[in-house]
Amino acid sequence: MAAGASRRMKGIKQLLPWKNSNFLLETIRTVKESNADSVYVVLGANAETIMSECNLQEKDTKIFLNPNWSLGLGNSIAFGVKKLIESSSLPDGILICLADQPLLSTTYLDSLISNFKKDSSKIIATNYKNRVGVPALFPKLLYPKLVLLEGDQGAKELLNVSYDEMVQLDPGLQSIDIDTKLEYNQLIQETNFQNEN
Repeated sequence: MAAGASRRMKGIKQLLPWKNSNFLLETIRTVKESNADSVYVVLGANAETIMSECNLQEKDTKIFLNPNWSLGLGNSIAFGVKKLIESSSLPDGILICLADQPLLSTTYLDSLISNFKKDSSKIIATNYKNRVGVPALFPKLLYPKLVLLEGDQGAKELLNVSYDEMVQLDPGLQSIDIDTKLEYNQLIQETNFQNEN
């Protein structure tokens, strides 16, 4: 998911320099190196700039442009799931990731996928101690609910209910998400060694 306008960042968050590229390209690379079957990117705000800067048309990545991205993350998730269902054979699960969690690793995503393969009827979600969130892998039986999401809450209404069929994994220090310039600057200071390579 990379459709938001990053208003708190006062810039295009998806294009923030990170490692050898930027947040969005590193997220795509991380997902591609995982055991996920395919990668889809939902864009909205600043879509033309992002596609141009990242040369997305030249990469093996399918892009969905959400014209209603301003209606919030929930709307973009619903839009992406609808397009995915329409454009391909129905996958057993959909792994939802955000472009502003730069520390997430392929290993962590693979742990979500491997838990899902043990029981593809369960949500495999990320535990943030006081809440449950993404990355999260949703089973086919929840697609009808995913396509009805709206607003800025994303998939929280599905994740933070007393849903018995859920496995929660601990991401450790990988859980950080970046919303402001201050948080970004702190990330760069704390992980400077990663950006020197």
